Amino acid sequence: MGKTYTKGGDGGFSVLSSDMKISKADERFEALGCIDELSSHIGLCRAIVVCPKLNGKLQKIQSVLSKIASGITYPNDISYAFDGSEIAWLEEKIDNTQNSFDMGGEKNLGKCELSARLDVCAAVCRRLERALVSAGRKYNISKSVIAYINRLSDYFFVLARRIDFDDANGNLSQIVGNKSINGQNANEISVESIVGEVVKSMKFGSDINLKTAKALSEGVLSYAEKTGLKAVVAVCNSQGRPVTVDVMDGAYLVSFDVAVKKAYTAVAVKMTTEELGKQVEKGGALYGFDDKSLVYFGGGVPLKVGGTVVGGLGVSGGTAEQDASLANFGARLFEEITK
Repeated sequence: MGKTYTKGGDGGFSVLSSDMKISKADERFEALGCIDELSSHIGLCRAIVVCPKLNGKLQKIQSVLSKIASGITYPNDISYAFDGSEIAWLEEKIDNTQNSFDMGGEKNLGKCELSARLDVCAAVCRRLERALVSAGRKYNISKSVIAYINRLSDYFFVLARRIDFDDANGNLSQIVGNKSINGQNANEISVESIVGEVVKSMKFGSDINLKTAKALSEGVLSYAEKTGLKAVVAVCNSQGRPVTVDVMDGAYLVSFDVAVKKAYTAVAVKMTTEELGKQVEKGGALYGFDDKSLVYFGGGVPLKVGGTVVGGLGVSGGTAEQDASLANFGARLFEEITK
């Protein structure tokens, strides 16, 4: 590998597609710098996004930006005039995103970290558009490229508002999961700060595995069948991510999401959902606490090995008492399985 630095640009000049030295004040360098900056900010967003669909969209955008950069650098070798499909793709995503929730005229920006990062992407996008328009006064900058960047800034803005909407409704975990943001757990920050615990890293291999999760789930389902309850049983790992979710015939549709949230809650607060419910009642240690991503009634239990939480079990399908009874049975069964 050659040296990272060449000293060739120390005088304020550099090259693009030819050996001719060009001032770094040239509008094309400004546009290329904006593209690099924008792609880097998109990378920061992708670093905390676990949703495959959203990650794929952001990766696609980075690919298009790379194509635009190549077209500016090597205009005689690479065509970067779009046929309209890329713009149409963005417009479709903007419309679909905006129609998926009620923006309600909300203009407050960056209510959570991911939406704030997307707002930065939108701002850099607008600067890139201005740089391209400026460069277009001297060079052949495709109008379709400028139109694409214009739509891209709109997409980032609408997407950021959708993220704020998901955050306000407790659905952000589906997008960022439990990835670390600023050194803290994205979904456990508020819970752990109130409970007063420090999140400790789990040793590799301490999570519940699929085989154990399936055995536990089958045992709980068998017990539920004997009691006549149509239940959904969810098992998650120590990070709150589902390992397995099993649904009995005839179970309520809503029970799926509730069971998953119960398992997650038990891991997030390291106590049963029934106990958490008592803690948030008047007179409890967490009175007044209200996190929409958590469940506050029976049916969720943490799964422990040697005192360490390795996963969570969530059961939904009956009353809070019935669900709690099944979950407690599951906790005892887990102790037998892991002996």
